[in-house]
Amino acid sequence: MRILSGTPVLLDTPPREPEWRSWLFVGLWSLVIFCTIPFARAVREVIAERLGLQFFLYTTIVVVVLGGFFAFKNLRARQLPRGAYIWLCAVVMVFIGYAYYLRDIPEEAIHVAQYGFLGLLVYRALVHRIRDYTIYLVATLIVGIIGIVDEYIQWVVPSRVFDIRDIRTNFIAGALAQVAIIGGLRPTIIKGPPSPISLRRLCYTIALVLFVLGLGYLNTPERVAWYATRVSGLSFLLDSKSMMIDYGYRYHDPEIGVFKSRFSHEQLKKYDQERGIEVAQILDRYIGGEGYRAFQKIYSVPRDAYAHEAGVHLFRRNRYLERATTEEEKRPALYTVALRENQILEKYFPLAIKNSGHNWAEEFRAEIDNRALKNQEYVSYVSWDLVTRYSERQVLFAFTIAIVTFLFLGMFLGERARPSPQSSESHQQ
Repeated sequence: MRILSGTPVLLDTPPREPEWRSWLFVGLWSLVIFCTIPFARAVREVIAERLGLQFFLYTTIVVVVLGGFFAFKNLRARQLPRGAYIWLCAVVMVFIGYAYYLRDIPEEAIHVAQYGFLGLLVYRALVHRIRDYTIYLVATLIVGIIGIVDEYIQWVVPSRVFDIRDIRTNFIAGALAQVAIIGGLRPTIIKGPPSPISLRRLCYTIALVLFVLGLGYLNTPERVAWYATRVSGLSFLLDSKSMMIDYGYRYHDPEIGVFKSRFSHEQLKKYDQERGIEVAQILDRYIGGEGYRAFQKIYSVPRDAYAHEAGVHLFRRNRYLERATTEEEKRPALYTVALRENQILEKYFPLAIKNSGHNWAEEFRAEIDNRALKNQEYVSYVSWDLVTRYSERQVLFAFTIAIVTFLFLGMFLGERARPSPQSSESHQQ
């Protein structure tokens, strides 16, 4: 690019450096991203205290604007048509708009700059081999794979959490970088329809993305508990508050509202009969006793999902009831949350709540009911991140079929790419 030196690099001529060095730059930048993970929370707290969290948003916007400035210089040096300027300006605005979209969690806006730049580096490495339009798709997919690995690393770091939304952000940033290249910078070195070899490479890359992403969609708390109890170095995962994926059921109870659970109605009945007394003692000991944090650590989802679920409903009930005593303006809405959570406990965890010291007396229940809002459908946010639209088995089937399909398609295209014996003989003659 003529972004810095005024000479065409990667746009009108091939890269001057060896391919391995281009991939080294990709690896080093990925390593920089990964190495910031353990320190990101501490850095966030320092920045928040001294400069405010919006500093991350403003920094991202400045980086994007500077990148756009150098890109516009490149367009001017190469004398590209006006449409390229309009396209590039639109991409810069989309980058800024997406960063602003993340303003409620401004530290996540940094992902936009990090993975946008990574997208440029991946393109730079791929152009050694790919000179057709599949380069943009393959580059986006590779950025996506690195972004998925980024989130997997965050999951195993105690101070960080896995978030599927960050994977989406990483993909979008990588894709926008490719859009900026194809429509704004318009490299003349990329041209022509994709060859069977390029299509095969694309199919294999898609299969790899699906495989890496599928690992997360199958990493349920049950599997975490299985390997964390067998591998001593992974036992800390049993204390994790963040799960990659968790499947369950969505309940729409006309008397209560909407809530989610990891257990079917039959399972809830069974566990309440078998463990109701035990869970009641757990609730008495930790919820309001030794503390909710201790409860979350000892009764995490991988360790004991049933006790965890009952405890979170109870904590939410008690927390909103406590807030209702001090927040007068919001009191009816807060009483509503406390009432509905109590109804969930009484109907779906009956033995656990009745045998605990947290059971409401009839008079108190009637008092809360009178103060709560009546004509408002309640939605409980306990376990709200559970996947309920499809089951784990359906996910496994879908990923398997998709991966196998792209692998076979890649093999088929690979066969087409091989020269036939007849064509080889005629070429030799």
